[in-house]
Amino acid sequence: MDRRRFLGTSVLAGLAAQAFAAPTEPESFDFAFLTDIHVQPELGAPEGFRQCLRAVNRLATPADFVLTGGDLIFDALDVGMDRIREQWKVFDECSKELALPVHHTIGNHDVVGWSARSLVKPTDQDYGKKLFAERFGLERTYRSFDHKGWHFIILDSIGQDKETLDYEGWIDDAQLAWLKQDLAATGRAKPIVMVTHIPFYTTWHQVLKGPDHRLDGKAIVRNLHTFRKLFDDYNLQLVLSGHGHVVERIEIGKVTYLQGGAVSGMWWKGPVFGKPEGFGTVTCRRDGTWSWKYRDYGWKARR
Repeated sequence: MDRRRFLGTSVLAGLAAQAFAAPTEPESFDFAFLTDIHVQPELGAPEGFRQCLRAVNRLATPADFVLTGGDLIFDALDVGMDRIREQWKVFDECSKELALPVHHTIGNHDVVGWSARSLVKPTDQDYGKKLFAERFGLERTYRSFDHKGWHFIILDSIGQDKETLDYEGWIDDAQLAWLKQDLAATGRAKPIVMVTHIPFYTTWHQVLKGPDHRLDGKAIVRNLHTFRKLFDDYNLQLVLSGHGHVVERIEIGKVTYLQGGAVSGMWWKGPVFGKPEGFGTVTCRRDGTWSWKYRDYGWKARR
């Protein structure tokens, strides 16, 4: 074979090898985190939610998907079923604006009737989490998925106090057993993002009410101390939460705990402690690192 034919054959072979080579993961990808949307018909909330979704659609670096942090509607705890269905109808209509896949987390305000003041009785067929799960075609309200080399875990952090019938931050035994199996199947190397509506840690109550203020079970996941060491042997990088409507970052060891503000701000009445209504974007990289940005989507509360 002469030199020219040899070089030409080598180039073609190299191109063919590249064409059939196993695809590699991209260097990075982004996702958006929207929490505490609290959709309702009043206060311009539908227009505000649509404005937020349009901002997500127009991100300069497009997001691969959206994660929500719970409290999608204003409230299902203390109102009747007609009002609950009205809020979900508004949520569904607004959500048509979003051009991306979405993975929803359940929040306390998405649970029907778990309140001492509830108008929906425990005997009602829609009482509890059934309605949320059925609406989104979920077998259960916690689950996980993989995306481009990262593992995502969506928790259900809403428990119920059996005496008062109010909600509380709690991960039940069935979910903990599932979580252990999920982490074991994921392995120790793969980077993990976890989402919980009620935060694992927060300092805002002490900031507002003094350092001696004691947090109750509605502010944090009350049984975290019994299972937090589960994460020590795994590459948990980031825990996202909502509930408090604040932007808060706490770093403990190798894990960062982020409260993601609120799409609704102060329940569509304005900013929270000067922080505007907004959402977050997270960039996940192939090397297992990540970065975060909180974004104001320009909503102005109606007076």
